[in-house]
Formats: sequence, C-alpha cells, structure tokens
Amino acid sequence: MSAWQTVLVVALGLNAALGLGYRVYRLTKKGPITDVVGQAILGAILVVLAVGAAGDQGWARWSALAYALLFGLIVMPVWTLAVLLPLPPGKIDYTFTGVYWATLAAIVLAAILV
Repeated sequence: MSAWQTVLVVALGLNAALGLGYRVYRLTKKGPITDVVGQAILGAILVVLAVGAAGDQGWARWSALAYALLFGLIVMPVWTLAVLLPLPPGKIDYTFTGVYWATLAAIVLAAILV
C-alpha cells in the first residue's frame, strides 16, 4: 500500500470515528439522537470506502473524493453557520470542526495523489 493510500484509509477511518464520537458527545448535551443515527450510517459508509481504498479499488478512491468535496465545500460550511455558531461553541466543538475539516482536506489530497 502506498503512503497516500495509507493516508486515505486512515483519514476515512478517523473521519468516521471523529464524527460519531462528536455526535455522541452532543447527545449528552441534549443533541438529537437522529444526528447519532445519521452519523453512524455515514461512518459505516466511510468504513466501506476505507476498506475499498485499502484494497486498491478505484471506485472507493473516487467516492471518497466526492464525499470529501461535498462535505468540505457544502455540508460543513452550512453546518458551521447553522449549527455550530448558534450553540454557543466550546473548545471541543472548535476542535472537532478543525480536525474534521483537516481530515476532509487529507481525503481530497490523498484521493487525488493515490
């Protein structure tokens, strides 16, 4: 497995775990259970993409790229403005947002350079 392929697999796994962990954290702060369920479904999809990318499947690489671009350019900016800022956010919220966006950038870069 190439270095960029490893980056792609790790970033997809980290993104899945980070997203679910944050949604469970928000649930303890009276967040909606539907966020946890939705993130669990997304996490399962990301794990499938990670396994596919580890197996050198081209569809997984391009699907991961599409996911990262969609979430990085549309979903996360909307989420930041509509959900994060009105919270009011704390240190954990800002950390999650920054790391999540960084993993999306790593997925884009790795998917292109694999």
